[in-house]
Amino acid sequence: MIIAFSVLSLVILVACHVSRTMIPRTGGAADIRSRNYPAVLDPSHDSEVQRLTASFDPHKLADWAEKCTEMFLPNRDVDFVAFIQCVTLCTILAGLYGVDPDRLSPLDVTFMTNALNCNSDRASPLDTLELSAITKLITRWIGEERASKALEIISPAYVYMWRLAIVTFDYANTSSDQHMRNAFLDFSENPTRNQFRAFKVKDEKPSVEAVMKEVLRLHPPMCHIMRKSRHPWWKRLFYSPEEIGNVQPETFDAMRFHPRQPVEYRAISFGFSGLGCTADEWIVMTTALVVAKVIDKVDDVNFTLTVNAIDNTGTGRDTRTGVIQKKGKTHISHPHSPPPPYINLDSEN
Repeated sequence: MIIAFSVLSLVILVACHVSRTMIPRTGGAADIRSRNYPAVLDPSHDSEVQRLTASFDPHKLADWAEKCTEMFLPNRDVDFVAFIQCVTLCTILAGLYGVDPDRLSPLDVTFMTNALNCNSDRASPLDTLELSAITKLITRWIGEERASKALEIISPAYVYMWRLAIVTFDYANTSSDQHMRNAFLDFSENPTRNQFRAFKVKDEKPSVEAVMKEVLRLHPPMCHIMRKSRHPWWKRLFYSPEEIGNVQPETFDAMRFHPRQPVEYRAISFGFSGLGCTADEWIVMTTALVVAKVIDKVDDVNFTLTVNAIDNTGTGRDTRTGVIQKKGKTHISHPHSPPPPYINLDSEN
């Protein structure tokens, strides 16, 4: 009886420990699964991802991100979330497959983002017509030879990156800390790895990389994550890693990733150590460039973001959403028309 009770108590303690070290992500729409493309989870798939992202030029990525941002800046009011989604997908196509944004029709990109959005928010796979239309677009963009595996890479990258971009933009552009916004503007102007990692104001303000890591820590792109721990097992039975390290996990503090901080502070980042994504560096830096270029272009001079409401857009955070409005007579010329959905300010909804 005593032995059985002891065993049961130990099982309960272990279960409690596991439940405390699995960090839930808030938001019902945050449960993103690769339902249609299980090959993404296949280790053999990593070689293709590594090939596409192993060697990249941040300057070229910045040029593409800027081109994509200018391409989707509207002549009339456009939904900000739709804008970020289109810019993100355009930059993914350019960054991974070398697709010149000038070859992309904004209407085709918008169709693709809408199809991928619907797919990520529902349990059923894409139907035959949707999949056929998407496959034709991808084949036209990157060629038939590379198209067979492209959707398996583009889809999860897009879902991951646009959410990361919009949450990061909300922190960087609406924060009372002007230094965070300036860090992204500096990165837009000087897109190098050193600039990406440079801490500001005599090492007292976070780098762009630190901000990205902190956003990922607070809003990881999956429902539950397991974190490695350097503490003894008996201590981990009773306390979560965050409580042991006294790291104030609910507070946004990008300076926790400064090299002078103890490793316990930095070890709670998403993908720390051996738990990282194959394309982690490419994804984080490319997303940071998208955010930097959007902050640079939506500057309250030529274009402005008019805030409508605080709304959870499926990112795991209540972000400020609204519309991008063109100001004055400045015109961004492009051979294509800007994408829907436009905002009808005269409608009742």
